[in-house]
Parts: sequence; C-alpha cells; structure tokens
Amino acid sequence: MSLSEAGYPNKAGSFMNFRQSNLPMYIFGGLLLAVSVKPASAETLESMVRTAIMHHPGVETVRSQSKAAQEEETAEASAYYPELSVVATGGRMYADNSTSRGLSVTRGSGYSYLWEGSATASQMIFDGFETKNRVSSAVSKARAIDMDVLDIGEDLALRATQAYLNVLRTRSALSMLRDHQKKVLNYLERIKISVDEGVSDDSEYQQARDVTVILDGFITDYEGQARIAEADYLEVTGAFPGADMEAPAPKLADIPASLEDAISYVKDHHPALKSALYSSRSSEADIEAERAGLYPDLKGELSYLKTDKDDLIGGEAEDRRAVIRMNWDFETGGAQIAKIRQKRYQHQEALSKLNEKQRQLENKVRLAYAELQTSQNQRTNQQNRLDLNTKLFDTYTVQFEGARINLLQLMQADNQLFSTKLEKLNGEYRILASQYNVLASIGRLQSSLMVASSGVKSLAHEQN
Repeated sequence: MSLSEAGYPNKAGSFMNFRQSNLPMYIFGGLLLAVSVKPASAETLESMVRTAIMHHPGVETVRSQSKAAQEEETAEASAYYPELSVVATGGRMYADNSTSRGLSVTRGSGYSYLWEGSATASQMIFDGFETKNRVSSAVSKARAIDMDVLDIGEDLALRATQAYLNVLRTRSALSMLRDHQKKVLNYLERIKISVDEGVSDDSEYQQARDVTVILDGFITDYEGQARIAEADYLEVTGAFPGADMEAPAPKLADIPASLEDAISYVKDHHPALKSALYSSRSSEADIEAERAGLYPDLKGELSYLKTDKDDLIGGEAEDRRAVIRMNWDFETGGAQIAKIRQKRYQHQEALSKLNEKQRQLENKVRLAYAELQTSQNQRTNQQNRLDLNTKLFDTYTVQFEGARINLLQLMQADNQLFSTKLEKLNGEYRILASQYNVLASIGRLQSSLMVASSGVKSLAHEQN
C-alpha cells in the first residue's frame, strides 16, 4: 500500500477533503485580516475560540448592527411620549393691517420692535396603532440581529475549531513523518552498504530511494498544509498559533443521540432560524404600521403664546390653548394602498426565507451526522488495518532476523505500518472535526465550549 492511500494528501486532494469537502469552511463575505497581529496565542481550543469571537472584525460588525438596532427601538418608542416645543422671536417688523390702519391717520402702516415667545406640548392620543407596530417591528428587528450575532459566532467558532485542529493535525503528522524519515534514511544507508558489499542488487537500492523521494514529497505537502492551517488560524484570531496547544476533547453529551433529536433541537433553538423568525415578525408589524395611515391621527395640545409690539400694529397679545387636533390624510394617487401591498410582499418574502433557512439547517445537520458516522466507521477499519500491519511487521522482523526476507522487504513493511499509523492519526482528527461540526450545525458549539458571543448575554437563555 502506498503512502497516498494511507491518508497522505495527493494530487487529487485525498485528505484535503477534511477541510474542503467533508467539513466546508463557512467564510464571511468581505472580512479582512486584522491589521495588528498579537504575539501571544491561545493554548486551548476554548481560549482560542474566545479570542476569535472577541476580536474578529466580522463579529464586531454585527455587534455594531445590534447596537444600532437597539437605538432604533428607542427612537420608535419615543413617539409614546409628549413632544415639547419652545420658540422665541426677537427683532423689528413692518405691518399694514386693520389695526394699523385704524390707529394711523397717515399711511395706515407702521414699524415696531417685536418680541414673541411660545411653548407647546403635544401628546399623541391615537395614530391608528402606528407607533405600537413601529415599536414591535423595531424590537423584532433588534432580536433578529442579536440572533445573527450568535449565528455568526457559531460559524466563527467552527472556523476557529477547524483551524485549531488542522494546526494540531499537521504538526503531529509532520513530527511522525520526520521521525519516520530518519528510519527510512537508515534503511537506505544499510541497503547501500549491502549493495556495495555485493550482498544485494542495485535495484533494491533504487526501490528504497524511490520510497525516500515519495516520502520527501509528502513532507513537502504537509508543510504546505501546515502553512495553510497557520494562515487560517491567523485570520480567525489575529495571532499565529503558539508552540503549546492542547488536544481538545468535545463534550459528547452535548451532541444529540439521534439525527431526529438534532433536527428537533435545531427547529427550537438554532439562532439562524430564530433570526429569520424575528425578521418575519418585524415585516408583519410593518404591514400594520402602514395600515395606520388609513386612519385619522388625534393629538392633544397645550400651548402658550405671548407677543409684545407697538400698539400701533397690535400691541401686546397673549394666547393660551388646550385643544385636540385631528389630521386625516387621503392619498388620491394610491400611495397608501401600494405601501401596504409592498409590506405584504416583503412579509411573504420573509416567510419564504424562514422556510428556506429551516431546510438549509436541516440539510446541514444531516450532512454533519453523515460525516460523523462515516468517520467513525472508518476509524474501525483504520484500527483493524493498524493491528494487521503491526502483526505483519512483527512477522517480517522475525523473518528478517532468520534471513528469510531482505532488508528492502522489511523497509517496505515498516513503511506500510507507518502509513496505517498516519491514516489512523488523520482519522482521529477527522472524527474530532466531525463532532465539533455537528455541534456547530445545531447551534451549540459556543455553549459547548463555554464561549458566549459578547453583546447578547441576555439572550443566552434562548439557547438552552
């Protein structure tokens, strides 16, 4: 068996499916690499994910959106409170009116200083429930964005986890490869001595050299994978991985026992689905807010006005009022009805997105469970192959000591045993990645890692 068949990456990308196909990377559109690179690095998966969520610009962007939505909620609710208006005027005026004409015997007009001040307090009494629905829409919109914070945090946590595992996997694989390379070079040197002494044929030496060349190629491939893994780690956290990284252990109790349980959990708890649900509620409230334009507005008003000018053009005046004002607008071009229909279509769009999101999440869960089941089944085969090749190498060692096989055959058996060990290593990391992927697919990765998306702590109960 060749090294590529044992789990090494080849030209077709055998193990790179770990990153590209089986465990897709969920990439934020338009996110840029952090400008400042921190020298320190997380030592555990939990601290690494926490660092990523705290500092990644993608999460910071949606947090800002959440804060803006909260301010919009406050702005809409302000319509419940009275409006106060104070106006002051000072200057000089010219007037030609019935008062000036009655008091003047010359021109019938006059000039005067002018001092005028007014204060008005108005309170909305009835607006067709527009304010109520505007506030309801803003609240739902803010909750939807809060759920987006959690959802983006889940995607980022998964990306961080994949980067962390890839760094560990490539480091472990390179360590194994370099140790095995020393053994292979030792075999090669011994075979060369045997050829020089005429004990072995030169073809054996050339076959042994071919093994070392192939091994060098795979080391180069894994070094490339390691650089890619470190680049992913840097993009997510803003720092290169440190020298000490602990192997993580997922909380298996957080993974639902069956696919059906996982799908049921997603329908009730996934933040992306809740975001779509709140968005549909917001659009529904927008319909009612537009319908309010069909009804009259009633406002209560208290006002006080005081004016001071020459008697010639009116003299001092004082005006105090307590009134109710009604305003009823009628759109003759059909704008009001068109806006209502527009909001209805937007509500239908939001409902369609909700259904689409549910299907996407269900499919995501099914794929995650399928990958987990496949990786677990492969682990059994990998362990069986490892046990078989271990016994085979032990047998070859005995036969070599009994001069029944040559050194090249022993080298090939040792190389095949190493291939199964490396395959087993890759398989173990694939299972780890699959388990974390299942947690992310149901929206539980952050809570399982005991990491919360900052800014939405008040919504933590919605995830449990």
